Amino acid sequence: MTSFEIGELHPNTPHLFADLAELLLLVGYNGRFRLHANDIEALLTGQGINADEIDEEDEENRALATSAERSSRHERQIEDVMEQLAYRAGSFGTSYPFSVSRSTLVLNPTLNDAQRLYRLLVACSRLRSFGLGGLPQRWAKLFTKVARIAMKGLAAGTAVTRIFDANSDDRISYYGTDLRNALKVMGNDLAVLSVNEDECNKASSSGDGGYDLISVLAFDDDAVTNYAILGQCGAQETGWPGKTLEAHAINCRHYFQMQMDHPSVMFTPVSYRGATGEWVDNRCANGILLADRRRILHLIDAHQGLTDIVSEQWFADFEAEFGQFATA
Repeated sequence: MTSFEIGELHPNTPHLFADLAELLLLVGYNGRFRLHANDIEALLTGQGINADEIDEEDEENRALATSAERSSRHERQIEDVMEQLAYRAGSFGTSYPFSVSRSTLVLNPTLNDAQRLYRLLVACSRLRSFGLGGLPQRWAKLFTKVARIAMKGLAAGTAVTRIFDANSDDRISYYGTDLRNALKVMGNDLAVLSVNEDECNKASSSGDGGYDLISVLAFDDDAVTNYAILGQCGAQETGWPGKTLEAHAINCRHYFQMQMDHPSVMFTPVSYRGATGEWVDNRCANGILLADRRRILHLIDAHQGLTDIVSEQWFADFEAEFGQFATA
């Protein structure tokens, strides 16, 4: 039996609360395809609070002397969510599968291809609500496939973008499943001055070393250094900021003698925006290019990669699996 679990809430984190509001409609939770601000208030008062925000909630509530003040605070939290949803409706344009009024979020009756991809990205932003039978792990790997297409929007037209993540098709067919050998292939692709094979051999035989995606523009000459982009994917609601520097070039200096640090990208399906479009926390963009939900859709649209995604069998499989939650 498939089921969608609301789980703990983030009442003080509007961009995450907004994801929950969207998912409730996308799965047709309790037959709903419309969500009013009053429904969001009911969630606030009837569900548990995420452990990271419990202390903040307790402190704020202690500081409020009357029930009227606490009610006013709830109203502000709801307004923050509605402002976040209104921002998305304007920012995502025709990629947004909802319409938003001042107090209501409504799911479109039919979704275009970009809105279907938006649905996948929202699901990957809150995988804990689908915690059954390895599904979160499977969908996280699908997000890496989406990020690979998005990375093509950053790379030159002749660049080759592969998935370095463990157990991916590219690891099996190109890099090799043993990380120690895969690193050596990676170094050769980057055309580094030298590969430190002793250090590569110290690595674990499994895993990805922190690198999920590698895009290489090879010059096919005898000079060192090809152009490359290194990518990390974080299909996590809150944990992805701790992964932002995993794919930074500095982390492979002990493996390779390099003449330059290649740029790195952090892909997250989360819409990591305040209600005016700025990053929630600029610190999470230090040292890397941050590609959140909006930028991923932009990159895919920039090189017309959407058709490549929605025509894939794995995307059809996701939609069929997601549909089971919508009808459960």
